[in-house]
Amino acid sequence: MTDPQVRVRYAPSPTGMLHVGGVRTALFNWLFAKKNGGAFVLRIEDTDLERSTEESVEQLKSSLRWIGLDWDEGPEVGGPHEPYRQTERLDLYKDATQKLLDAGHAYYDFATPEELTELRKAAQAEKRPPIYTGGEYREMDVDRARKRIEAGEAHTVRFKTPRDGTTIFQDMIRGEISFENSNLEDFVIMKSSGTPTYNFAAAVDDATMNITHVIRGDDHISNTPRQILIYHALGYPVPPFAHVPQVLGPDKKKLSKRHGAASAEEFAAQGVLPEALFNYLALLGAGYAADEEIFSPDELAERFRIEKVSGNPAVFDETKLLAVNATYIRKKSPGELAMLAAPELVSGGVATADEMESDLPRLTQIMELLRERIQRTTDMADSASYFYGGTLDYDEAEFIKQFDKPFVRENFSEMVARLKGLEGWNDEQIEEAIRSFAAEKEKGARHIIHPVRFAATGRTVSAGLFETLTLLGRERTIARLEAADRKMSSLPA
Repeated sequence: MTDPQVRVRYAPSPTGMLHVGGVRTALFNWLFAKKNGGAFVLRIEDTDLERSTEESVEQLKSSLRWIGLDWDEGPEVGGPHEPYRQTERLDLYKDATQKLLDAGHAYYDFATPEELTELRKAAQAEKRPPIYTGGEYREMDVDRARKRIEAGEAHTVRFKTPRDGTTIFQDMIRGEISFENSNLEDFVIMKSSGTPTYNFAAAVDDATMNITHVIRGDDHISNTPRQILIYHALGYPVPPFAHVPQVLGPDKKKLSKRHGAASAEEFAAQGVLPEALFNYLALLGAGYAADEEIFSPDELAERFRIEKVSGNPAVFDETKLLAVNATYIRKKSPGELAMLAAPELVSGGVATADEMESDLPRLTQIMELLRERIQRTTDMADSASYFYGGTLDYDEAEFIKQFDKPFVRENFSEMVARLKGLEGWNDEQIEEAIRSFAAEKEKGARHIIHPVRFAATGRTVSAGLFETLTLLGRERTIARLEAADRKMSSLPA
């Protein structure tokens, strides 16, 4: 039974490209929302003014849309809890700060950076945790504090963390997690610049946006008790939390460019289809059966169970991703593949834009022939390159291997003439000509098929030879075969 009140959010900081781990966290939120008939909210946490950029905001939105994630509320979409950028919600944080100050849950702190450094050094020297508990400022008279503020003294606002008790929460993935409050410092909620800290802004936003379930990366586990304390102090109900493990490379280290790709943009540039990356990441560590691999987004949402997500880091396997990608390529129609291939062929210098525009029907046939052999869209230019251009530059060693044989030397010219004289030019006629020629010479067809393939394509492996020659066309095929014949004639006897 679905709950129409379910509301989840993905709240990235726009400080760089969208990493694979972030994509997976966004996916799990999206799947959870769809599974429960709820809303998926996108919130931009851009209070890190030094590192946040508009370029990163646009990249985040573009990457999410590329992979197929649409948000029900958020930037450009709007919704009942606008605005959805933290830098546009500062008045909300100021109001919440004042409530905490008025209720005695927060205090003005005037400790200078130098004082804080000395306190940390003293704690290290005494071999105790460097936990800041406010000192004289924690209980300072409010009127006295305000006079210092009016005098222009720099200050922050800190949360007055309870010094006893335990903060406990039930993680939907990991079970019960607890923190001793005595191990938590009085953390800053408002910086001296007047901007909120992450823990404060995230808690206030999740509460005021009515977020019912917080699903995020496990690097936030240590932030959770602080945010729960803020919920309690402001009188908000605490939502369930689920902390998703990170994604590692095959070497069990943080996924990065050294593993091939780490961001949505990099995968797109390397020829991975968005629906394949969506499918693979949605399954990664999500507890699906081992034989379950290819699903539509709706099917993935129907099967998704947050409690089945593994608590262990997920290992990214590029081989499996490419297998999924190849499956999605095969699922596309030849026409769809042609539309993907055309820009690849142009950018790869295989053909011109004008050629692609006029040759799209043939490219569609080529893609139908090649799609079982393509793993990435970036493979398309190389895979189809021999269907374009004129004569070929053959690898010398392979040419000698194919043509420096008595049977080929004696019969290749005649084979070329046989093909040149065909009345029509299609798969059946070409196959009949080659196989009957081999039979007349009392040789297996492979003895002539291999050199013909190499002469026509420059490769020892291609799609079906007869279909390939048909799509190459009579003129291009004969020109290449005759060029190979002349080259063969120049080989030493």
